[in-house]
Amino acid sequence: MSNLESELRQAMIEETSALGAPPDLAHQVTRRARRRRRSHLTALAVAAAIAAVAVAVPAYLGGQASDVAAPTPPAVVDGVQVGYLPSGLGTPEQEKVRDGGLPGTRATWGSGDDEVLVTVYRPPVLELGDPEVMLARLKESSGALRGGALVRGRPGLTTLADDDLVWVERPDLVLRVTVGTRHRSDLRAVADGLEPEGRTGGAFEGLLLTYLPAGLHLDGPASANGSWTQMRWSGNDVSMRLLAVRGADAEDSQTLLAWAGTHQRLSGGTPEKVRGKPGYSATLDDPDQRQAHVRLWVEKQGLGYLLAVSRPLAPELDRIVDGIVPAEPATVPGEPVDGVGVTYLPPGSQRTTPGSNMRFGSGWSATIDRWSSSRGDVEVTVARGGVLHTSQWLDEFLLGEKRQSAPVGRAPVGIWTTDPNGRRGAFWVAPGVAVHVKVSPELAGELDRIVAGIRVPGS
Repeated sequence: MSNLESELRQAMIEETSALGAPPDLAHQVTRRARRRRRSHLTALAVAAAIAAVAVAVPAYLGGQASDVAAPTPPAVVDGVQVGYLPSGLGTPEQEKVRDGGLPGTRATWGSGDDEVLVTVYRPPVLELGDPEVMLARLKESSGALRGGALVRGRPGLTTLADDDLVWVERPDLVLRVTVGTRHRSDLRAVADGLEPEGRTGGAFEGLLLTYLPAGLHLDGPASANGSWTQMRWSGNDVSMRLLAVRGADAEDSQTLLAWAGTHQRLSGGTPEKVRGKPGYSATLDDPDQRQAHVRLWVEKQGLGYLLAVSRPLAPELDRIVDGIVPAEPATVPGEPVDGVGVTYLPPGSQRTTPGSNMRFGSGWSATIDRWSSSRGDVEVTVARGGVLHTSQWLDEFLLGEKRQSAPVGRAPVGIWTTDPNGRRGAFWVAPGVAVHVKVSPELAGELDRIVAGIRVPGS
């Protein structure tokens, strides 16, 4: 039994010894409870305990214990801990949603006037936008939301009825709380009790940063800069950048070092293992960071990283690097190809190679898998890199292919292709990836069905 429960029990015994409850009982319990408040959520627990006393005192005079609402069990919604919920709501039902183009997970407790909803939106990394733009999309999709709300120091949206609250917690995370009329007074408490779990640095291009120095915060969405992508964190007079370089510029650590010398003003480099991979330690001249300390390495052929921190963070650099771990790949249905699911293949199709093949270009890398059957062959290529949202790489990627622009599957813009061997294909760009499906002439009639069965997370 907790100290608070013991005090509540003792207070009730003392004050009901004469079968009567004096009017200052709640005051006495409140005074004792205040001494043990340690956080906002604890204060909410004390308030709930005081409410329980109001019910428990009549129980000593013959009331029924069943009148007391059971506490709502704690819950996690897509990595976000729900720290406070009104009592008596039970367990939630969770579902995938898409509001204003933002994919998310919604948990619903109760129904009608007694409901509480918590929605966690996670925009795809390369589709992250300005927080105001994301809020505007949600405002347009709702119709009832309006500006002017402030949640945990962050701008947000609410409604005139104060039953809906949404805000951008960080560039890759949007949170929302919606309540029925019975719980309007709980709206802010539920919002304040939401705590994102997990690694403080966030995820970027297949990596998770499990350690971030105090005072740093994510500066904005990931950005594509031609041949590389970048995530940036900043604080008071300190900053950190993590770059991902794909393709021919990251075939090995020496090639990556040469690229960094040309594109990132890198000065020299001392060979060393970084995360157990071939790499270098170095410095670079950065207009924003003055002189930055750097670690760069090749995670695998065709994929390299460069981590740069401003001089005051140099003592923390090794700890930051040690805290970088591979991100768990998203679960996809069907046959996986670099995080993309292939849910339909012609009957009898079998993979023709034990492992995937790779292709490298200027600022992009591609994973290729092939299947064969008695009727013909299927090839699926998944490309990634900072150049995917530009036109400069298409001539290199689709070299030798005849092209015809037209919608492909659910993608409103795509390219239908034919290679010199007569193989038909379909190409389109989804969030963070480009996909190219090709089939032998005998399977041309199956191409649409194969394309319809491709599953790209976040699209």
